[in-house]
Amino acid sequence: MRKAPDPFVDLHLHAEGLSDADLTTLSLFGLAAAVTCANDAGATSAEELRAHWDGLVSVQASRLKACGIRPFVALAVHPARIPWHGLDDLLHRLPRYFDDPRVAAIGEVGLQEGSSREEEVLLRQLELAAQLRKPVIAHTPAAGKLSVTKRLLAILRESRAAPAKVLIDHVTLETFPLVRACGYRAGLTLQPGLLEAAEAAQLVSRNGADGIVLTSDAGEGASDLLALPRAAGSLRKAGLSFALIRRALYEAPLEFLGASA
Repeated sequence: MRKAPDPFVDLHLHAEGLSDADLTTLSLFGLAAAVTCANDAGATSAEELRAHWDGLVSVQASRLKACGIRPFVALAVHPARIPWHGLDDLLHRLPRYFDDPRVAAIGEVGLQEGSSREEEVLLRQLELAAQLRKPVIAHTPAAGKLSVTKRLLAILRESRAAPAKVLIDHVTLETFPLVRACGYRAGLTLQPGLLEAAEAAQLVSRNGADGIVLTSDAGEGASDLLALPRAAGSLRKAGLSFALIRRALYEAPLEFLGASA
């Protein structure tokens, strides 16, 4: 009898960009739970963004569950999707979504270009996260990664966000030491051009599983659907124990969400 795959959790994917066949494949490879995050599909109206949130909760969470994946949702105004009108109303409505237990995190927040408007919206959402006692999934851009990450860290330190409850995603080998030195969780997004599975395995091997989260960003542009299962293989090849791999890929991500294994 074929051994069941070891379970893993993906704290950052975009279910609306994945087909039912993709989700079923991920489930078969061991995806036990996933967070589908509010995306960065360009600046739109407040009404369109609210419809996006509604779709994540009502449609995408149900699709994940139907494919055998425990569904979680992260909602926020993404820094690349800040509407020019209706922002106050959106942020006023956002806490109500957390009445649904599947809505587990504020995300993606963060900085895209680092404008003062982005910083203001970020601070307001960090305040909401502190009030709601919810974890935060923070975005860092491809362009100007180092400088924007430094500014993001400065803003996070100014806020009331608890470092253990903040995941800074799309971390690179260059920004990893900064993020971890400040106590925030480092999201290693396993996609070409960001980080390879072997590099992630080395970071986990050297630094341990706590404080590191492996994510895929699957469903957002060109992505590797099986990035996390491949990473599990790389961790095994690096000689990491079963317990450490389970901690990195399954237990620690669920703890970040405040969910039981």
